[in-house]
Amino acid sequence: MRWTWLGVNPFDLTEPIAVFRSDPQPQSPEQAAAIVTEAWADLDWGMLVWLAMITGARRGELCALAWDRFDTKAAVLTIRSSIAQRGGRTWEKDTKTHQQRRITLDADTVALLQAFRRHCAQRAGLGPEMPLEARIFSSAPDGRTWLKPDSVSQRYSRMCARLGWDMNIHQLRHYSATELITSGVDIRTVAGRLGHGGGGATTLRF
Repeated sequence: MRWTWLGVNPFDLTEPIAVFRSDPQPQSPEQAAAIVTEAWADLDWGMLVWLAMITGARRGELCALAWDRFDTKAAVLTIRSSIAQRGGRTWEKDTKTHQQRRITLDADTVALLQAFRRHCAQRAGLGPEMPLEARIFSSAPDGRTWLKPDSVSQRYSRMCARLGWDMNIHQLRHYSATELITSGVDIRTVAGRLGHGGGGATTLRF
């Protein structure tokens, strides 16, 4: 149009693409309390649900966690890989953004993870603590295998259905972000904790 090659602007004839609007519907604090209470009926499952709620980590990232990614002294959990699944096949890969991140943990969560590690080691007969290479969440007593992400999602949905709600585990990620933002945590910190890029734009959009 500017160079007078066209007499009509073709973009004036197009239909705009519908803008995606996120509707995450995170749990209310009352629902979150009921969910985590129900989950703690099984120690392993309760620890996973608690960590999902506290960290906002994706399900594949939780499945990939090993004990060497938990720094007790610094009270930090490092997310540096994820478990992917297609059908019955699973494999370990980079995180969604191909970047690792460090998540600061509160004192209660650190204490729970320490107690859980001792419990897992005693159950497996491996001494005072689980080896560093062992997965935090595993169907094998020695932690040599990871959980399947789809199985985690299915178990979570079934648990919520028993409580009378139609929910998926990804909503815990939205819950964690929402609670942080409403508590006054700055958006860049929340974005970094969740592994969002864009300096917080993604976090605000979703």
